[in-house]
Amino acid sequence: MSTRYLGFDVGGTKITGILSDSNGKIFKRKQVKTRKFLGPDALVDQIYTLSEQFDGYEEISVIFPAPISLDGRVLSAPNLRGWRNVNLKRKLTEKFGREVYLDNDATAQAISVKIFDKGKSYSNFIYVVNGTGIGGGIFINNKIYRGHNGYAGELGHMVVLANGPVCGCGRRGCIEALASGSAITRRVIENIKEVRNSTFLSSIPMNRLTTEDIFSGKKLGDPFSTLIIDEAVYYFSLFLSNIINIFDPEAIFLGGGVFKNGNEFINDIKQASFHDMGIYQRKVPIYKINDKTIDLAPVALAIYEKEEQNSN
Repeated sequence: MSTRYLGFDVGGTKITGILSDSNGKIFKRKQVKTRKFLGPDALVDQIYTLSEQFDGYEEISVIFPAPISLDGRVLSAPNLRGWRNVNLKRKLTEKFGREVYLDNDATAQAISVKIFDKGKSYSNFIYVVNGTGIGGGIFINNKIYRGHNGYAGELGHMVVLANGPVCGCGRRGCIEALASGSAITRRVIENIKEVRNSTFLSSIPMNRLTTEDIFSGKKLGDPFSTLIIDEAVYYFSLFLSNIINIFDPEAIFLGGGVFKNGNEFINDIKQASFHDMGIYQRKVPIYKINDKTIDLAPVALAIYEKEEQNSN
């Protein structure tokens, strides 16, 4: 009988719990709104309360939307109140009275690509997630690379435009500030005069504007929508060509809501990143992962950590 895993994906708006086995079969899923303004202890209590709706599991894992140190400490979580230098690993272990596997959400998604997706065919690959922000995970010689402190994979904070827009991390010109889902919508709102000249975008209240709306505008031939998306393609392809030149990966995997907006966006990025490499051009396969791979990220983390413990 395969091991059953209970995994929690903590986000800025919701917490999702899933019960799955090591083959990726999901038996149960529950979701609640994140109590993000009440501090770390309230959130840990919320995870524990949600866990009481599940039974029959043997391992527990939690993935969190912030960098996690090797000892389980959250340095900062901008989208959650009161999260600065919090030892979340210790709080979870004390609450559950047992070991709880913990890691950054993008790192766990990279592990899920390795265990449940096409990443199992590659020893060295890069995973990039693009949604509200941009994050990533790095596999080197079949091992997730966490760095000296555990903060490796913060790919979204690679600067691609000197003195560019301010990022949430405080730096200027990070790829997250230029080509993430939130950056794409912000670029439209910041240029409200051009929006008024767009028949398509001017019909949408700016407080309800989504990234999907802008992609739809491009598909319909709206010039301003096209300009904004093409700009995101330019910066994201520059970002990917930098990654390829640094890591020389066997493959790159893409996940997150921004990549759900049609294959044209991904194809444009593939072509542009190839040309951006200049004389160092080489073919690196770029794949879009499926939604289930992301859903299984907390389970993949527990499977990976358990295997690592058994091998040491």
